[in-house]
Amino acid sequence: MKKVKRSLILYLAVLGLAAFPLLLWAGTTGKIAGTVENQTTGEPIPGATIKVVGTDIATQTDSDGEYFIINLPAGNYSLAVSVVGYQTVQKENVRVLLDLTTPVDFAVEQVEIPLTRQVKVYAERPPIQKDVTDSRSTMTSDRLSFIPNAITVQGVLTNMAGTVVDRNNNLHVRGGRAGTVTYFYDGFSVQDPFVGRAGIKIMPEALEEISLTSGGFPAEYGEALAGIVNAVSKEGSQKYLGKLRFYDAFSQPYDVSTGDFRPMQRTKNNAAAYNFSGPIPYLSGKRATFFAAGEYLHDNGYLPHSRVKQYTQSGKVGLQPSPNFRLTMTGTYSNSNAQLYTHRDVNDRSYDYNLDGLGLNKSKAYLYGMKGNYNLDAKNILIFSYNHFYTESKTAPEQYYDLYWNKWPGYSEDSNGVYNGTIQDHYSLSTDYFLTGFSAGDDFNPVYLKRYTKYDALSLNFTSQFNKFNQVRLGTEYRKYDIFWDNKQFYNIKPYGEKYNNKPVYALIFAQDKLELRDMIINAGLRWDYLNSEVSYWPNVLDTVHYAKIHSEPKSQLSPRLGISHPISDDAVIRFNYGYFFQVPNYTYMYTNLQANLSSGYPLVGNPDLKAERTVSYELGLNQLIGTELRLDVTLYYKDIKNLVATREIGLNGPASPVTQYVNEDYGSVKGFDLTLEKIARGNFSGSLVYSYMIAKGNSSAATEGYYNYITQSGTADTVMPKAEFPLSFDQRHTITANLDFRVPRDWRGHLFGMTVPGAWGLNMVGHYGSGLPYTVTDDQGRRFGGLNEARLPATYSVDMRFNKDMFLKGEDVFFSFFVEVENLFNRRNILNVYTNTGRADFDNRSTVSDPDGPGPFTAADANKYYRLMAMDPQNYAPPRTIRLGLEFNF
Repeated sequence: MKKVKRSLILYLAVLGLAAFPLLLWAGTTGKIAGTVENQTTGEPIPGATIKVVGTDIATQTDSDGEYFIINLPAGNYSLAVSVVGYQTVQKENVRVLLDLTTPVDFAVEQVEIPLTRQVKVYAERPPIQKDVTDSRSTMTSDRLSFIPNAITVQGVLTNMAGTVVDRNNNLHVRGGRAGTVTYFYDGFSVQDPFVGRAGIKIMPEALEEISLTSGGFPAEYGEALAGIVNAVSKEGSQKYLGKLRFYDAFSQPYDVSTGDFRPMQRTKNNAAAYNFSGPIPYLSGKRATFFAAGEYLHDNGYLPHSRVKQYTQSGKVGLQPSPNFRLTMTGTYSNSNAQLYTHRDVNDRSYDYNLDGLGLNKSKAYLYGMKGNYNLDAKNILIFSYNHFYTESKTAPEQYYDLYWNKWPGYSEDSNGVYNGTIQDHYSLSTDYFLTGFSAGDDFNPVYLKRYTKYDALSLNFTSQFNKFNQVRLGTEYRKYDIFWDNKQFYNIKPYGEKYNNKPVYALIFAQDKLELRDMIINAGLRWDYLNSEVSYWPNVLDTVHYAKIHSEPKSQLSPRLGISHPISDDAVIRFNYGYFFQVPNYTYMYTNLQANLSSGYPLVGNPDLKAERTVSYELGLNQLIGTELRLDVTLYYKDIKNLVATREIGLNGPASPVTQYVNEDYGSVKGFDLTLEKIARGNFSGSLVYSYMIAKGNSSAATEGYYNYITQSGTADTVMPKAEFPLSFDQRHTITANLDFRVPRDWRGHLFGMTVPGAWGLNMVGHYGSGLPYTVTDDQGRRFGGLNEARLPATYSVDMRFNKDMFLKGEDVFFSFFVEVENLFNRRNILNVYTNTGRADFDNRSTVSDPDGPGPFTAADANKYYRLMAMDPQNYAPPRTIRLGLEFNF
């Protein structure tokens, strides 16, 4: 308790130095600004009232006819302007984007007797967003419903500039390591600090908008070296709206007996989803609305013994008891049971004939939070929030999943995992013969892991629009974590066990000033991050006799940020961004094996004294309108990366047992450019072409690379980690994504081959190309041959498609929509990985099949069959063609 109080006192002391004692949450709102002028003379109209239709939000123009409305949640709105002596005008389809200003100008007609009806016009997004000072890609709910690969958030993000997915399906942004992208949902962090990725399933179905900021994010965003993903769920609607969606899938499952993919067939891959929103009954006077969405997914995939059952539910409630106060409550929950394909375990065993022996992973997560928005006046807003986040994962062999691990038969009766059983070396495949390398019968993968992370956070945020040019945001956050880890492994004669429960404290303060002048927009900010890992540890794990434990010291750092946007014409904007970006290392790196258990074969020890990893980023961009419907965005960037977490050998425990520890020693650099050419959505056709060129170099691709290097390269000159930079494992030099979308309205009638073609349909095509990722060539014993990552995998490319046809029943709101989605349309067999000693995906030159004591015959055909089982890893190839047929009902 004293330690917690000390952290809290330090935090409050620093907070007292800030200009205003307030707390932060990531942005979920935007701003509207513009002018109202006389349609005939062009003169500004002071005193005009601008109202957000369907809400109590309104403002008036100043003496120059200018106005602004701040703190609007992302989404579509209608704006109405009214003034005595002028016709009332309403603009529809005004899109508010996160953290940006949407310009909406009105030209109203002067009349002696105003007409009783309003004049309605439809607003268009400005082709050039002039206040963008960072690198940002955004998808709204409209586009999310069109693209074919919007099943997962990662599938959505791969359509955006600067993203690379490696051979292990990890997402990288602009050359950052896996785990350097931070996820926010409705402004709350949903990051799992153990592994550095989203700790909860985010449904694209529930989102109003999702954005990826790949460079130059402002001071209110942190905890990330490479990128910020900001997902904002939909708000409740003013009338009841809903959608039901179902689909079933066909694919080509992998056949372990032939080492090839089967013909196309129906697979157990289906999903059902819904969303529903509207006003809350009996609270209409309080402008109370709700939104709810849910999804059930059952996916057996194309790989053997691979299955996922997942349920996700999200909801949001909005309540406005007074014109100056709005309360929003949000929540999301996900639950998943998954068993993933494992070609070989640590002991090089296959489980193709012993599916029950594989590990079953069960995970669940939930987030709930609330925010209160209080308008002090039209220029000043105070926002407070509270949220709770929990994510849990448990893995164990399915046949023993419900047993308490410490009483697992044949292994250990002790909570510390002390070995007291026997380990088998051979596993029977059938009664006819025995094969080394296969697992069968009662054998199982002897690993148990349970972990969870939860935190509670309080926050306040103060936004002040000092004048029409200057907006200031001040904020801070206090977050209390509770993390738990219980892991036991029985791979060898020295089993390993570890269990801990720690409660670190994280906090931050930020200040952001956005200055919007006519010819320049400046985003300047400063951020302070603080972490106390709240744990005692041995400073010298090799000598726990002469050194006493010490308590971890708090770590903090300052991050200056500067972004500048300069409109050089009505159709072109240049921008510059510079900033320091820090990320707290994964908690696994800090807390692993702090009890200094060095009895296992290759002990790896955590380090609570780790510093935050650091990136200094520079970028220069141009946003140019070409003609009236093409938009070009080019961004050049350079990143200098330091203090990355590494693993280094710190000594020997005994004569021949090396001890490795996490330290801040790795570094890297990334340079490149992103080019996006976009056809603005006007008429029937829209699309985009994204090209990224990148060179990502460093001395290590992952924190544990050094650890595994010491194991696999033991006794060779390669044991020492390289000092010079080399291409990182995710250094994809060329990445191209092309998207074409064609929409045909309901009243369209065309002709094709003499036949009338009805309207109300759409076609979306997405093509991906990626140049080959690097790998290091080795000999048959796994020793390096040549330089690090000198060889390259083949390039990959694929095309995805989505077609939909709408059938209307009543008006524009009630209709069925039939759709077909195809991933990997041309069934391209892309290679994701190869055996490093052969350069081939299907031949390792190492696997052997023997029949030492089997009573039955063992033929050459048997040998070839089981060699394919051992050497043909289907994960070396990208998924084959998958077809989803579905139906939506909108009402």
